[in-house]
Amino acid sequence: MALAATHPTDPSSVPSRTNAWQWHSSSADMTTTDDNASWKGDVWIDDNWTAEDKAKALELIGSKQAKQPLHHLDEEQQQRNLALNEFRRNASTNWNSFYEQNQTNFFKDRHYLHKAFPNEFAWLYAHSSDNNEELDESGNPRLYSIPNRIKTEESRTIVEIGCGVGNAILPLLEQHTELMHKYSSLDGDNDDVPPPRLNIHCLDFAPTAINFLTQDPRFRAAEEEGRATAHVFDLSSMHPSTISTSAASSTNNDKKQSTTLANSADVAILLFCLSAVAPHPSAALSRAARHAMDILKPGGTLVIRDYGRLDEAQMKLSKGEKSLGNNFYRKGDGTGCFYFELQDLKDLFVNDDDDCTKLELLELDYIQRVYRNRGDNSTRRRVWIQGRFRKPFGAGDESKYDLPSIGGIERYSSTACKRWDNYYITLAKMKTSTLPSNLFQIFPNEFSPWQSLMKQQNKGRPQNAQSLETSYSVSDNVTIVDLACGLGNASLLNLIQTLHQQTGQEESPRVNVHFLDISSEAIRQLSNDQRYQSGISSDSVVSQVYDVRTPLTIPKHLDQSVDIVLLLFALSAIGPYKCDDLKNAVTNAVKMLKPGGVILFRDYGRYDDDQLQLNSVSGAQICNNFYLRGVDGDDDSKVENRSDMGTGCYFFELDEVRDMFAELEVLQLECTTRTYKKTGKSAKDLNKNGGAAERRRMWIQGRFRKPVSNYLS
Repeated sequence: MALAATHPTDPSSVPSRTNAWQWHSSSADMTTTDDNASWKGDVWIDDNWTAEDKAKALELIGSKQAKQPLHHLDEEQQQRNLALNEFRRNASTNWNSFYEQNQTNFFKDRHYLHKAFPNEFAWLYAHSSDNNEELDESGNPRLYSIPNRIKTEESRTIVEIGCGVGNAILPLLEQHTELMHKYSSLDGDNDDVPPPRLNIHCLDFAPTAINFLTQDPRFRAAEEEGRATAHVFDLSSMHPSTISTSAASSTNNDKKQSTTLANSADVAILLFCLSAVAPHPSAALSRAARHAMDILKPGGTLVIRDYGRLDEAQMKLSKGEKSLGNNFYRKGDGTGCFYFELQDLKDLFVNDDDDCTKLELLELDYIQRVYRNRGDNSTRRRVWIQGRFRKPFGAGDESKYDLPSIGGIERYSSTACKRWDNYYITLAKMKTSTLPSNLFQIFPNEFSPWQSLMKQQNKGRPQNAQSLETSYSVSDNVTIVDLACGLGNASLLNLIQTLHQQTGQEESPRVNVHFLDISSEAIRQLSNDQRYQSGISSDSVVSQVYDVRTPLTIPKHLDQSVDIVLLLFALSAIGPYKCDDLKNAVTNAVKMLKPGGVILFRDYGRYDDDQLQLNSVSGAQICNNFYLRGVDGDDDSKVENRSDMGTGCYFFELDEVRDMFAELEVLQLECTTRTYKKTGKSAKDLNKNGGAAERRRMWIQGRFRKPVSNYLS
């Protein structure tokens, strides 16, 4: 049964107040004239709103908009729509930066869930000493027990969505550990059944938050027991069926089976999470709600607490230029917040005549309180919204929510050539440059013979880089293959042109460069480059269309004859780690090398900023850590073109790269992290920066040499 709700947006249902609160016209601060208010724990009191309160609050929110001319409002709305799109793309990046800065110190552990949601969590506090000061309705110390419905269960699964660093889930986990210890210490003649096993799954789209969570001793202990997992997961774009929970899906005595997060949870938790996604109504928030519902098993419960309309934080945000429209705001750190009404959550989660695939409403109400700072005696007027929803017991997985997708990796592989042709056709129209890679700076060992010629400053060798035993002499003709070359590496093309223009006595080795790519359009555009044409006239360059994924197929003149193979952001475009296409590409690259030849590798690392942005694009993920980039999941016209538009991108772990080149000697292998700060945190600066305060890039760089001894006769 839903609770009755009172709120300023429904003034007719607001009861009389006992405290005289006043909104100040110049700020959102409140004062009270009632010195006899009963402060609970000397911290807060219940609050009631009047129609006057509501009118004043709405005036504060809408005063700036009301003063704008109509044509200015239209222009402002267009700007807000663009800003909202950029916000969505950078949401994960900004939350990741938030946790990098604040680590585990910003939010306090939430020890109130058993009080806010006793039906779901009070059993964890059975016989707990933590409740001695908590009284029941009769004024006696409250004692919790384990209901029979839970006693009969072998295990219970709790999923927290938007877990952050674990401020809600870790106290529950800690309490369950204490409960199990108490049970094990009981007398041997105890006939009571043991409490159910607790499996937890923690989801957040900020990798830094997940990293902090998994380092917590409470989580690590549960993880070692096989009853806890943590995942980087964007609720608005990723379906729970894409997340494997096999680590916590079975008891210790059972053979573990591969299971997913879909239809798995007895309880799903959303604490101040939905408000950070997008405003209501929006496609992103609707997807997030559907995915949350799909996490529940039949009979499972979704519990929610989030920001309510006219909360004091909204009052403060409304004074600046931080509104993205429709009660949604972007804060100074780039993160966002929407302020809900009861009807918003009903629209998202509750069954109605038009949609019977949603949930049953159990409770839904506002929480209205005034909090006092005991240090300076200031007060804050807070409005939250809290609800409980249950998935019908008869519900199955018949209500499938299909994300826009291109299908599996096989489908992508079969269309890769056409996709890259379309990419380079589009790139030519946009007249944008490809990702630069200065070979003289990032691979000084191999390109030092040409440093003086190119007038490049050697900025020092990379850490952990082992010098080559042999170097190229002036008389050498060094064979270089730019594999998956695209439009050609700029450093390499400049070198070709400079060598062609060299007059008099030669002071640098000659080069023989082979540009190979799957895209005929890329090769066509490359052949028109003046630097490339200068190499043609001196017989120092060759280009051809070549599919490196074809098993054991390389140009005959390149078989075991190449000094340097460049793999620059090339393998990530082929497919995920250990897929057949990627294995074939690595095999072919190694086969090209002569004994002593080297592969120079640079590619995207796990949780690079690009991956965080792609996590927020609906349907972009083809499989784990492999994405379709270049299409926006919220744009239907672009979704229709996914069959031949968009290119693939995989984000590597360091050990995956090490394993791919296991038959070669490792001269260097490291993860390079760079943070590009963007100036300013004002609304204008954030709009200019695309909604992100900074970008954190992660690349993996390596040098691998083909052993000489293995190929000696």
